[in-house]
Amino acid sequence: MTKTPVIQVFALGGTIAMTPGDQSGVTPTLSAADLIRAVPALQSLADFEAETVAQKGSANLDFSLVAEVCRMAERSSADGIIITQGTDSMEETAFLASLLYSGKKPLVFTGAMRTSNQPGADGPANLYDATLVALAADAGSVSLVMNGEVHDPWLVAKEHTSSLQAFTSEHGPIGGVVEGEVRWWRNARMGAGMKGGKFVPVALLSAVLDDDGRMIQNIIELGYKGLVIEAYGAGHLSEVWADKAEALGKVMPVILASRARAGRVFEGTYGYKGAEIDLIERGLLPSGGLRGRKARILLSLLLGQGDKNWKETFTAAVKSV
Repeated sequence: MTKTPVIQVFALGGTIAMTPGDQSGVTPTLSAADLIRAVPALQSLADFEAETVAQKGSANLDFSLVAEVCRMAERSSADGIIITQGTDSMEETAFLASLLYSGKKPLVFTGAMRTSNQPGADGPANLYDATLVALAADAGSVSLVMNGEVHDPWLVAKEHTSSLQAFTSEHGPIGGVVEGEVRWWRNARMGAGMKGGKFVPVALLSAVLDDDGRMIQNIIELGYKGLVIEAYGAGHLSEVWADKAEALGKVMPVILASRARAGRVFEGTYGYKGAEIDLIERGLLPSGGLRGRKARILLSLLLGQGDKNWKETFTAAVKSV
């Protein structure tokens, strides 16, 4: 007799769990069990264990909660784990989980762009698809599933405020759900299994036209231990920003990312003052193709765990993006 697989669902809140209440607007009220009951077709796929960890909008999630959910997932005896949450920060939480999670079972993030009371609510379909991915034997350690697509947490970003196709990846999804089956276009990434538990504050600043960089010179006073700068284009700053970034880089890590939606930070093309060659020579560390908000998470984790070789670890990690 074939054993029925078991899926563990950890619910954190978000749009997928939101319903209208007494106050204006929707709020997260549905539990993990509520989400599962709303999709009867799930019962033909697996048995489910449901735990409501939090009922929050995703802007209120934090590193420590994600780390704890990863530990819970590692302790679970289920065949696959699904985390439901709000979409606003999902690209970041899924990325952090891909750094921390050391479990052998698939860990899948999903949510919804529409609340359960809206026409065409997408939460049930996303939860169904996430279950299929969580049961797939060839799934990677951590993935993000939305709108029938499977995304690599290192590459995915939420690019629209309301569209069902809000999540996109620079090189496209790594897989998709087609006719009730998971199809892979590229190999799924395995988790890094880094040690977590302690994070240090890292600031994120975006370069903008005609700004004198006064925020950079206040980073130390504000208590940050590192800075990620989202520079222009392939990694370029004004001369004023370049000078201040160099000065800060003498006392703390400064990462050079791009504010562009896609593409890598260059390392050897532009040679003028404030361009990538100059900035790297001044001590800034390029983030490769990793977006600034994810570079911030990676740096916070590496510094928090006391990695003395954080530069080498960071550089090796971003080479895969």
